[in-house]
Amino acid sequence: MLGQSVFRDPKAWAISVVIGVTHFAFPNPSPFVASQFDVLLSNFSELLRPLATFAHLNLDKLVWASTNVILLEVFFWSTLLMYYVFDHFQLFQKYKLHSGSPGPQMVRECLYDVLLGHFLVRPVLLYFSMPLFANPGWLLGSNIPNFLTLLKELFICIMIDDTVFYWVHRSLHHPSIYKHIHKQHHAFKQPIALATEYSHPVEDFSNTFATVLGPLLLKSHSVVFYTYTTLKLVQSLDAHSSYNLPFSPFSLLETMDCAPAHDFHHTHNAGNFGGFFIFWDWLCGTDQRYVLHLEKNKTSPAYFNVVKSVSQPL
Repeated sequence: MLGQSVFRDPKAWAISVVIGVTHFAFPNPSPFVASQFDVLLSNFSELLRPLATFAHLNLDKLVWASTNVILLEVFFWSTLLMYYVFDHFQLFQKYKLHSGSPGPQMVRECLYDVLLGHFLVRPVLLYFSMPLFANPGWLLGSNIPNFLTLLKELFICIMIDDTVFYWVHRSLHHPSIYKHIHKQHHAFKQPIALATEYSHPVEDFSNTFATVLGPLLLKSHSVVFYTYTTLKLVQSLDAHSSYNLPFSPFSLLETMDCAPAHDFHHTHNAGNFGGFFIFWDWLCGTDQRYVLHLEKNKTSPAYFNVVKSVSQPL
């Protein structure tokens, strides 16, 4: 079945070896890492204390919101800059999935929407939602999980996120709902990375809910939250980038098919509702138009290799 393709994939075995070696070499976070984590948070808290006092804000909530915003904005804009450099200097063009680009007016509208969400909506949500994620020791360096625990929790977060995202995303394509909510995101027939978060407020909420549900249920350490939300952001940017880069970590395994599958979803407005992995689309048959598209164009990316192999015995 689908899982068999993972066992056939040499990259999966290589990753397993790297994980095992790393875990045994560094079974626990070093005291230096733990202490520096505490020092950074303490110094940042003191930096924000005057602002919290002046604005009558809760310092812990302000630190939580600010650290998340800074981390996500750094990764968001630096990743966008990378794709801009690719486009401007015509780099990696053989890996570009389409040649079209949206008009300047659409890009401006998208940019305004993104700026509003990033610098007003997101900070406010993070500030007021902090009590939901707070648990004993979640901001202490001494409680940072070891490497294997971090990977385990990240994997569980991906599985939870993929499940919620798939079914909500599929529901948003129902004719009675689509034109009211999800149509805004599909204004970009040929996606660009900037359009990753160009969506209706209801969809913004559902996407955010899918992302944070894993860390919330697991009562994860803040490091897990920081890592997963950043990972999900970069994965989403990759999916909308229109670049099928061979070094993308989100197409590393045969059971992942990020940019090509989601690009097809935008250009054809059909199927491929999943996130990190192809499991739900494969199980529910919502990838069939994509598979036919691959057959028609005589292409055979990793995704097609998986589809062809699921019925073969080990």
